[in-house]
Amino acid sequence: MRKACHYYLLILLLFCFFPLKAHGITNEECLGCHGDKGLTKAGPKGKVVSLYVELDVLKKSVHGKFKCVDCHLIKEVPHDRVKEVSCEGCHKKAFEAFKGSIHEQVKKADLRPSCKGCHGKHDIKKKEEFPHFVCKNCHLSSYEVYKDSVHGKAAIKEGKHSDIATCHDCHGGHAIYKANDPRSSVYHLNLPHTCGKCHASEELAKKHNIPVANAYQLYMDSIHGRAITKSGLLVSANCTDCHGGHDIRKHIDPKSTISRENVCKTCGKCHAGIVEVYRESIHGKLLLEGNPNAPTCVSCHTAHEIKRADVPRWQLEVIRECGTCHKESRTTYKDSYHGKITALGFTRVAKCADCHGAHDIQRKSDPRSRISEQRLIETCSSCHPGANENFVKFICHADPTDKDRFPILFYTLFFMTGLLLAVFGFFTIHTVFLWLPRSWIERISKKRKKEHIGGDYEQFK
Repeated sequence: MRKACHYYLLILLLFCFFPLKAHGITNEECLGCHGDKGLTKAGPKGKVVSLYVELDVLKKSVHGKFKCVDCHLIKEVPHDRVKEVSCEGCHKKAFEAFKGSIHEQVKKADLRPSCKGCHGKHDIKKKEEFPHFVCKNCHLSSYEVYKDSVHGKAAIKEGKHSDIATCHDCHGGHAIYKANDPRSSVYHLNLPHTCGKCHASEELAKKHNIPVANAYQLYMDSIHGRAITKSGLLVSANCTDCHGGHDIRKHIDPKSTISRENVCKTCGKCHAGIVEVYRESIHGKLLLEGNPNAPTCVSCHTAHEIKRADVPRWQLEVIRECGTCHKESRTTYKDSYHGKITALGFTRVAKCADCHGAHDIQRKSDPRSRISEQRLIETCSSCHPGANENFVKFICHADPTDKDRFPILFYTLFFMTGLLLAVFGFFTIHTVFLWLPRSWIERISKKRKKEHIGGDYEQFK
């Protein structure tokens, strides 16, 4: 029993004596030496390292309320060489997140990021005051690209922490992993959710004048989004495949990957075969000539809400889309048998792409065109087996109001309209002005005869 008491007494003395001595050292004592700007030491490779600590900077830091000895394990002043400060004692959660990250895996010790490398030493800022672009110290090339992007320009203009995406918003803070690591926030399957943290908010869209407020929701319901979330397809396009990574720009910027000039090239990274066909089409040629009305991929397929092209709903909707440019053709198509059937929701009749093609549309005068004289029978035969030269004389987009182009139809319509008006006019006159007054006269006459004779008039007929 006595031996146990002596043991605990010794532990108590050690615990009390040494910590009290260390914690008894004040910051003023430390700054007695480290407040000297000329205090230095020899660092690696002969580099001179300053040991100067600016008091005002220390007080304004997040650690300003602590003593020097809370971080630096110093027992007496003056002291010998001090061990490297370990932040893990207080920031265990951050250390756990840092373990296994891409930064921890850097092999060269002098290149491996450390706490002080990112957060600083005595000038550690609060989270909301943390420097926007501390990552550029190591990732300068990425920063140079980012600063010219729509995010970078807005963040630099803001000049302080806000809701504009910076490095750690996309890549994370301590738990940064390689882009091909499934744990990474920029991993192909995880990236839509990362972008969705901002691009699913109508409030942020309104604040920053973002034209598509619900881009995330639209994308997740598209064929690309479903391929990622439902099927886990790494080959399906995600946000950066179309918009870029660090170099995201507005669609009106000629350098943007989604500008009118570049969007087909961007889509062609995955749809290489189709984009080559499109470039040879009349639409592709018009775009190359700089025609502002030339349709691009997103004109027909949209941007974030791309649907399967083989589903009936899209096939019917694209007819209306073609009509935004070809208004007259859409009107004449709606008046045709084909148009009236599609208006009822059926897709088994000819639609725009069935006759003109989809990505390979050519002028009618071009022999490659599906509606050229050389190929028209072939095109019609795909639905009407046995179609011949007489069959293809049928005019699909006839406009009977156009006297110059369709004189026979025009005069036929004129005659039929005149005949219709004449018939209805004749029967209107016959009914309203002849038959109706006569019927009234007859009815009044019968009534008077009945009153004159008295009794039942029917027996005197």
